[in-house]
Amino acid sequence: MNADTLAYLNQHQLTSVMNLTKWRQLEQALHEEPDFVPHVRYKLLEDEGPNPGFTPVWWDELLAICERIEWLEIDPLKREHRGRLLPEKTTDFTDYIEAQLHKYRLPYSKEAQGIRIWGYLRPDAAMPVFCIAAGGETIKEA
Repeated sequence: MNADTLAYLNQHQLTSVMNLTKWRQLEQALHEEPDFVPHVRYKLLEDEGPNPGFTPVWWDELLAICERIEWLEIDPLKREHRGRLLPEKTTDFTDYIEAQLHKYRLPYSKEAQGIRIWGYLRPDAAMPVFCIAAGGETIKEA
């Protein structure tokens, strides 16, 4: 781990939720459905807020900075432009994403903008409501 990142984590007393192995499992989990191309946005530790919008994920770049990702949100909706006269086609992949996260036992929370994978937790922030899989069963903590 980068010395600056480690110093930041210690100074702000952040708790790690993910590691490189888990981030790689996330990549694998989201590639098993060929029709789903994940669009993500994320917040880095040192940033005031997240990047402004959801964009297609570049896993090589994401894995290179994963030790600095505070959280990553996945947009579960696939939107397809069908021309000027037809409405946009929207496919909801929420169930698929959640099933994959449970399969790989990756902790996540449901947020207004999408499904959030936490990299770190801050001690002064409200604890997210995690949805996790333990022993093959889904547990939703309140």
